[in-house]
Amino acid sequence: MAVALKSNAIITLLELDEFLRNTIGDEDLSHTLINMASDFIDRFCNRQILQATHTDEEHDGNNSNQIYINNYPIVSVTHIKSYDSNSAVDLHTYTVNTEYLIYKKEGYIYMRGRTSPGHKNYRITYVGGYLIADVPYDLKSACAKLAGLVYYGKGKTGATSETIGKYSISYNKLISASIAGIPVPAEIAGIIFQYRNINI
Repeated sequence: MAVALKSNAIITLLELDEFLRNTIGDEDLSHTLINMASDFIDRFCNRQILQATHTDEEHDGNNSNQIYINNYPIVSVTHIKSYDSNSAVDLHTYTVNTEYLIYKKEGYIYMRGRTSPGHKNYRITYVGGYLIADVPYDLKSACAKLAGLVYYGKGKTGATSETIGKYSISYNKLISASIAGIPVPAEIAGIIFQYRNINI
């Protein structure tokens, strides 16, 4: 069965070949490597890099004016609602510009009134993330290098082709991680770390 690129794939097959300056020559394997690297980046960054709709994302109110969403940049906001988890009902739907402002690039909502303290008492539905063509070049490069790391590294550090679709992330230090049992070099981890969502 053919392997397709997943919806969160950060690079295309052509981009993989261009970044690696080599053609792997196996489309299914190349797609698997891209999917694997893209999943790793999303998990490492605590966010979804590519643009998607996020429905009723929950946030705690903390008596501040800012709510940082999980998947930025923000493209558009459908609604923001305050929510009562005890009664499981929406309390109020906020109006853009009147009650809140959207800071798209920065990835946060500015509430004109302070948020009410509570656990998961705000729900936001929005579109967030990059279009694949707009993903920063260094992050695309890091994705390709991760894919290449698994491909060229298999058999050298205990990873085999049987583990190519099963990867793990382990944190020994803040930006220390491994993919398919292969340590990620600091220069790649450092690039990815710049895009990490620290608000989760």
